[in-house]
Amino acid sequence: MRLGKFKMFLLLNGVIAFFFFLYFSPWLFSDVTTAKIVTPYEATKVHISYTVNGVAYFGSHLRNGVEFSTRSVSLRYLRFHPQSSRINSFMGIWAEPLAWWSVFLMASAMLLLTHNTVFSKGTIFQIQKKFPWIFMEEYFPFHNTKHGNHSTYETEINTSNQKKKNHLLKKGAK
Repeated sequence: MRLGKFKMFLLLNGVIAFFFFLYFSPWLFSDVTTAKIVTPYEATKVHISYTVNGVAYFGSHLRNGVEFSTRSVSLRYLRFHPQSSRINSFMGIWAEPLAWWSVFLMASAMLLLTHNTVFSKGTIFQIQKKFPWIFMEEYFPFHNTKHGNHSTYETEINTSNQKKKNHLLKKGAK
């Protein structure tokens, strides 16, 4: 499959968005319970205790906006794995993965959507099943000159070589 820079940007970020959908979907349909904040009390972490179906679970999470005076917090846990839990808030469930994606989104946008020296205009990416899985072909446009379809550098070399050839021919004729 051959892709240009824009399609490669969409493909990479689309794959990440798909995996985020797979990651977030169990949390969207998970159960909610109330957890007690237990000791030790820390500035950046909350240690919690919660009960699911008569079984007590313990965990620790980043504080993420939970006030120091709060002694209970709403919690989401996975039905099929109750010991996996997240604080039921935007910061508790969504913020960290979306922050990491925004870093990748910004870097990939700067590399693939702007004109830069890393991926020149016209770069083609080829995705294949064998190693290397992603292969890059760069396109270097030539400038039309009086000596044909060559770059300026190639024209200078050809002119220099022609001068040397003419000089040697004149020397040989004497």
